[in-house]
Amino acid sequence: MDQFKLKVGVAPAYQITRKNFEEQTLKKTPYVQKERNRISNYAVCPKCDNPIQIVGLQKNTSEAGRKPYGRHNKSSIANLAIYSEIDYQDCPFSNPSWKRGKRPAGSPLANKMLTTMKSEFEIIIKIMRQKTDLGISRNLARKMLENYMLDEGWLYRQATLNNLPWILGESSPAIPLFGQFIKRESGLYQAIHTNCEQVVLEASPLTDNYVQIRNKPGEFINLSFIFYNHHQEIINDGMQESIDFLVFGKNQEHVDVEIFRKTIPITENDLIAAIQKYGTNFRDESLLEIAKEIID
Repeated sequence: MDQFKLKVGVAPAYQITRKNFEEQTLKKTPYVQKERNRISNYAVCPKCDNPIQIVGLQKNTSEAGRKPYGRHNKSSIANLAIYSEIDYQDCPFSNPSWKRGKRPAGSPLANKMLTTMKSEFEIIIKIMRQKTDLGISRNLARKMLENYMLDEGWLYRQATLNNLPWILGESSPAIPLFGQFIKRESGLYQAIHTNCEQVVLEASPLTDNYVQIRNKPGEFINLSFIFYNHHQEIINDGMQESIDFLVFGKNQEHVDVEIFRKTIPITENDLIAAIQKYGTNFRDESLLEIAKEIID
């Protein structure tokens, strides 16, 4: 792998370079340790929260293509990370035959994801609103979280602490768009305005930035959205990840047709960056209460 974290849980990931490692760790324990006749460097895997060893930091290695890299350390590192064989086996950086499915219920990482969904639910919804231009209401947020719990989204093998917003979306079946809010003049707005004659985009009573999807008198709206095609691929020791946001509806022949599609790139620090940006100011406590109510 080509990135590391300094601690388990939601934390920034850094590219593995000698400068980054030394600058972020200050070469202190538990990251740098003297072991027998050598110095070893440790950090945390960004995907599975297991300890990793940084190889080739002080010298070039032919195995890594003359670049330092991280490999899983199959034992715990005191004061850094506890090793989990369950999460190691399901990590895309450790298992070449990694396939979609669900983790065992005893996964420590899965438990962290469920706890984070509960504590950061409001931030997660903010990320989804920003990336989709869909003004996710409290009722819609509740519905999606209920679907997440029913489908045990925290046990998805493709789930990580960083991609929680998109696992929340991916775990829901198609959701109707009638009555939902979308951002004015966005790509989503333009697509619906152009392609859906039966739709009226009414001004929102709450903000000028959003409009509400309504039907023309005598018309019936058949618009829905899904999150799908969650793509994860290891390329040159790094993961490339994305998911598609799709809005579709029935045409005059009652056949489902695409109205709008957006491929959303998922980068390693999306969630932690949003947490750092929004902090504890102006939190929507009603969303946090929904999460507390639904997640035991």
